[in-house]
Amino acid sequence: PRIRLICLDTNKGFAAGNNEGITRAAGRYILLLNSDAYLTEGVLKSTTRFMDEHPDIGILGCKLTNPDGTMQPSARMLPGLLNKIFVMTGLSARYPASRIFGRVDFSWWDHSHPREVGWVVGAYFLIRRKTLEEIGLLDERYFLYFEEIDYCRTAREKLWNVVFYPHAQVIHLGGQSAAHSGSQVSSQGTQLVSQRIRSEFRYYRKWHGILRVVLSAVIEISWNGLVFLKNMPDRSPNARHKRQDTLITIKLILSALVRDRFGKGQPYGPVQQASASHR
Repeated sequence: PRIRLICLDTNKGFAAGNNEGITRAAGRYILLLNSDAYLTEGVLKSTTRFMDEHPDIGILGCKLTNPDGTMQPSARMLPGLLNKIFVMTGLSARYPASRIFGRVDFSWWDHSHPREVGWVVGAYFLIRRKTLEEIGLLDERYFLYFEEIDYCRTAREKLWNVVFYPHAQVIHLGGQSAAHSGSQVSSQGTQLVSQRIRSEFRYYRKWHGILRVVLSAVIEISWNGLVFLKNMPDRSPNARHKRQDTLITIKLILSALVRDRFGKGQPYGPVQQASASHR
């Protein structure tokens, strides 16, 4: 197939960068494929055929695996405060077989058949052309994180189905989890944590209003405060790192609230979504 390389002068972020390609792409479907994702045989054929057979599907994701064949989280619920608590406290990881605690990533389910989900991971993100024409481009206010969640939610609001399809496999090198509740916030990772917090607040502000932003911040600050207090008596290097991590995270949360105007961010540009009523 013919390949066109688009070179940008600056890093515009995941959403804006993909939009540059989307606006130039042709065909019945648009595929967003991460640079660290590798297709196995027949993936494109099987996923496009399945969407051809199910015209109500607007966005489709497939099974993502690590290089060793173990499965990565590929089908997920939309974000919410209860899900945030389950993940942050480690309950989701501790009880993956539970329909309650494992609901965030559908870890209780065997992923053996196609299923309508809240959102699919952007490593392999197949969009129907008609869906794109109806709901528009990715929201460029998200520099990194939450852009595919936002897009799936917009599609669902317009009554398009978002579906996980397990009969196609993509090897994803960058999806191995390293951000559990007890992990250290390195100097290199601080910017990524900051981006996650800012995007999360923008998502909640857009879809739920300012109260959800405040509640999300209170929950995360409270949890980090508890972790700090729990590790206060312990003078080991590991406990010291945990105390440092909590203080860094709390500082990033407070900074995001002030600098990003409680998730309001910058004014909407040409990628404004009609369904975003909370500002």
